[in-house]
Amino acid sequence: MAVLMIFWDGVGYGKEDPSVNPFFVAKLPTLRTLFDGSLPSLHNRKIFSSAASITPVNSTLGVPGLPQSGTGQTAIFTGVNAPKKIGKHFGPHPYSTLVPVIKEKNIFVRLQRRQKNAFFANGFPKRYFDYINSPRGKTPVVALSYLSSGRKLNTVDDIAAGSALSADCTNEGLNTFGYHLPVLSPFEAGKRFYEIGRSYDFTVFEYFFSDKAGHSRSMKTAVDVLERIDGFLGGILHSFDDEHDILLFISDHGNIEDLSTKSHTRNPVPLILVGSQRRFFSERISKLTDVTPAVESFVLR
Repeated sequence: MAVLMIFWDGVGYGKEDPSVNPFFVAKLPTLRTLFDGSLPSLHNRKIFSSAASITPVNSTLGVPGLPQSGTGQTAIFTGVNAPKKIGKHFGPHPYSTLVPVIKEKNIFVRLQRRQKNAFFANGFPKRYFDYINSPRGKTPVVALSYLSSGRKLNTVDDIAAGSALSADCTNEGLNTFGYHLPVLSPFEAGKRFYEIGRSYDFTVFEYFFSDKAGHSRSMKTAVDVLERIDGFLGGILHSFDDEHDILLFISDHGNIEDLSTKSHTRNPVPLILVGSQRRFFSERISKLTDVTPAVESFVLR
C-alpha cells in the first residue's frame, strides 16, 4: 500500500466564473472524467464519484489575514497550527521559530521513526543548492522537512536517471538553465511519479507553479498550469492500483482560482482523493493540520 501526495501550491475553491477562474477555462479531461464532469467551486464543494472524492479543507486555521505558504505548509507537513503558534500567517519561507518545530515534527521524520519509507520526489538544479546553502538562503518547508529526516535532496542527475522529477515535471524549465534533459509530457511525468511512489510508503511531489500562476494574474499561464497538472494526473491514473494505493492532492491556500486579485485568498482548498480507501482521509481531514496525522495513521495501520 502506497500513499502518493501531490502538494500543489495556491489552489483553492473559486467561483464558477471563467473570467477569473481558470478551472472553468482550462481543458481538464482527466479531472472532469474522474468526477463525472464536475469541477470544484465555492458552490460545489463536495464531489463524490465512483472513483474519487473532493472535500473542502480549511486553510485559515482560525487566524485573521490571508493564509501564506510558510505557515500553511508547516501546518500540512507537521500537523501543528503554525499561524496560531506565531500569531499570524507568514510566508513564503518558514518563520524562524517554526524551524525547530518543522525539523522535529514533520511527516518524513515521524514515519522514519516508525521504520517507514518516505520520499520527496522533486529534484533540483545546482543553483537551488547554491541558494539554500548560502548565508542568506532559506530552505522551504517541504525540503527542510525531508532534509531533517537525514535524506538528501534529489539532483538533476537523479532526474536524468528517472528516479526524481523536475519541479515543472517536464524538464523544460531545467533545460533553460543549460541542462540537456529529455522533455517529458505531463502524462509521462505522471507515470514516472507513480512508478517511483510505489516503492515507498509515502511519496510527495511539490508543484509550486500553480501559486506562481495565480500571482501572475495571467489566464493563459494559469490555464497552462492546470492543463499540465491534469495531464500529470492522467499519467498517474494510467496504471493506478485503486485497491492498494491512495493518491491525494492538497494545497496550502487559495490563489489561482481567483485571478481578479494578485494576493492569496481565504477560500478553502480542495482535498482530492483517489483510491478505494479514500474515505479514511476524507473523514479525517477538514483543516490543514489534519493531513499529517491522517497520513501517519494510515501508513502505520
